[in-house]
Amino acid sequence: MEKADAAFTEVKERDGRILAVHGGHDDLELHARCDSDGMVSLSAVAISAFRIVRVARAWDSPERRAADGDSYRELNRLARTFRTAIDDWTQSIAALAKWIRYSPPPPGVKPAGPSFDDQAEDDDEGGPEIGH
Repeated sequence: MEKADAAFTEVKERDGRILAVHGGHDDLELHARCDSDGMVSLSAVAISAFRIVRVARAWDSPERRAADGDSYRELNRLARTFRTAIDDWTQSIAALAKWIRYSPPPPGVKPAGPSFDDQAEDDDEGGPEIGH
């Protein structure tokens, strides 16, 4: 949530009063399923966010066009912000997946399938599978 705040939240204030909200985000959403054996599976992780970008209007007057400025800089900043957020998000989800994969199940819960270490030995025998 701290990374989402840093990437998307932008509030303009004056004298302790909010004048405008130019960016923000919702809470993190986790979707999970629980089967009859009590095994919980994570099915989705999501967050919604927004940023407002001022886009220059097309003016006939060159003076007015110069005063409005160019929106390419703000759009480029927005694209970099989203790219960085997506990269951070991907790393966080990969770390979560690794933690879920290699965490032992709670006591009394039967494993859903063979351990990943057991599968690794079987996969090395024939090389990669090729499907057509």
